[in-house]
Amino acid sequence: MVEMIIAKDSDPRPESYHVIEDSIKLIESGKILSDQSKVQLWKPFISSSLNALHKDNKNTNKSLGIIKPDPGSIQFKVKLADKSNAEDKKIADLVYKQVSLIEDPLKPLARPKYSFYYHYTCGGHPHKHQIHDWEVQATFINYKRHYKTEDEIIEKMTDMYQEIIPERNLHLIMGTMKAHPQTFIVIGLLRTGLDPEELSKQGVLF
Repeated sequence: MVEMIIAKDSDPRPESYHVIEDSIKLIESGKILSDQSKVQLWKPFISSSLNALHKDNKNTNKSLGIIKPDPGSIQFKVKLADKSNAEDKKIADLVYKQVSLIEDPLKPLARPKYSFYYHYTCGGHPHKHQIHDWEVQATFINYKRHYKTEDEIIEKMTDMYQEIIPERNLHLIMGTMKAHPQTFIVIGLLRTGLDPEELSKQGVLF
């Protein structure tokens, strides 16, 4: 958990702020926080569905939210990055440039060979999103050190992201970009051993 000073910048999206880097302070290690405490931090930002999040975006310009895919609906898909459609390529390029800006300039990031997608339903409606969380690319790079072929790597990643992670109450962090303020993309994956809905019913969070 960190504490920082933020200031509104020129980005019109309501959740977009500039962080004063020198003000960042570590308040508490994530290893110390309980699962319950972690869920308390992000549960207020859960939308009932992606459609509801889009509605909020239309009415209030909301640009950040969290959704939970319907149980059993997650399918993890992989395709060559140069085979992605033009819109996905454009957004992926913007994300790559953003990540590159904050990484070590002496170790430039290699452009991803593969694009990774989640096909799922949320609130009963089907959706398909490329996963722009750099974690999934880091997983691919890490698995290359442990497995001999790309087919084996993709098989192991499919097992992880389609079977194992969804079992831990997978929630998707959805956000828009300044250049695409109405288009939500997957910018992060949350998982927990606790079900936020069950905790709410038990009154644990209130």
